[in-house]
Order: sequence, then C-alpha cells, then structure tokens
Amino acid sequence: MMKSIVEEKLVSFKTLEQKVFRYVCELAQEITQLMLENYDAELAEGRNKSQYQDKGKRMTTIKTVYGEVSYARRVYQTKLDDGRKVCVYLLDEAMHMDKIGLISTNLAEKIAMAVTESPYRVTAEIISETCGQSISHGGAWNLIQRLGERISEEEDYAVKQMEAGQAAGKAEIPVLFEAQKMDEMLEYIRIYADSVESNDVNDKRSSNAKKLYEYLSNNKAGLLPYQERGIKIPEAKPRGNI
Repeated sequence: MMKSIVEEKLVSFKTLEQKVFRYVCELAQEITQLMLENYDAELAEGRNKSQYQDKGKRMTTIKTVYGEVSYARRVYQTKLDDGRKVCVYLLDEAMHMDKIGLISTNLAEKIAMAVTESPYRVTAEIISETCGQSISHGGAWNLIQRLGERISEEEDYAVKQMEAGQAAGKAEIPVLFEAQKMDEMLEYIRIYADSVESNDVNDKRSSNAKKLYEYLSNNKAGLLPYQERGIKIPEAKPRGNI
C-alpha cells in the first residue's frame, strides 16, 4: 500500500493524510497481531505444563484505537483450589488485558470522553473519522451501558453507605482507589446517569447515580486512604495486667 501511495499522482493533502493514516493503522494491526501471538508462544513454552494443560488455540478480535486486531491465543485448562476445572488464557492474564467486551481500554476511554461532549451519533462519527476503528452510534451506546454495569456494584454499595451517613472504606470497595482514578470514576458515573435516564418513575438508576455522583464529588478527600492524606493513626499502647 505504501508503494502505491508514493507512486500515486499528486492529490490533495487531505486525501494523502487519510491514505497514510489508513496505512499506518493497518501496519499497527499487523504488528500488534504478531507481538500478541509471539507473547502467547513464549508463555506456552515457559508455563508450568503440569498445572496448565494446553487445549489448543482460539481466534479472537479486539477493537483498538487503530482498528480491529484478530489473533490466535492458547486456552489452558487448570484446577482451582477446590478442585474445579476452569479454562484460562495466560496471555490475557499476563498482559492485564482489561477490555470492555471486545473493546480495548484505550478505545473505550476515547469513546467515553467523546460522549461527555457530543450525542452518540456524533461520537460515532468522531471516533470513526479520527481512529482506525469504525463504530456505530448504537455501539457507542452499548459501550456506555457496559461501563455503567462495571460500576453498578460500587454504586449500589456507596448509595447505601451515603443513605446510612457512613463513609465508604477502602477495604470494602477497593476499586474506588485503584490508581487513584477518582476523576475518571466520577466521569463514568456521570455518563452512566445520563445514559440510563428514563421517564419511568420506577427506574431509579439515573437518580441514584446522580446522588452518588454529587455525594462522591463533595467528599473526594474522604475517599483517599488516610495514609495519602497525611493522617497518622497513633499506635495502641499496650495494656498492663489487670
């Protein structure tokens, strides 16, 4: 493709830019596929073969900021401590492939941020034009629903704590403090609240999410572990014999 671009007759810069962008995205897809499959082969060679039984390769596709990447990775059967057999992908675990469905975290973040500024249809157009990945407005909406589902457990717990007048604790909802991404978490809650808004008076998801957003926004400092706030808890003094 690069050869055809170079040998092509003079075109507008916009057209040239679009063609080079497509070429770079295609190249990135090929490189990513090659690297993922090489990593998978290395993990297969270095694994504990008595613990992980190779059950063959499976094809999958991940949607990235530069387009869809299809690759093959091995699935393994292993046993849990309770004796149950489960299937795992060592590649996913080793690379911490935290995906939203089949969408990469980077692409999901771009879509989520675009939705905060534009309607779903416009978001889909922006992502499709500026990334190597095409997405429909329905696809953007579905992604936001998945993001909402991922925070639903934290939302339910925190709303109950708020109504009880209690502060959420790190040990009970640790995801709130992961990498101190509070602003990102709050933005997801806001997006979720907007996306599930309904005229149904029995549907409390949006109102609960908005209450949660307001409560957490006003109590950011209290969400941080006491160590990060510079608070020192005095050590308990040993008691004498009674």
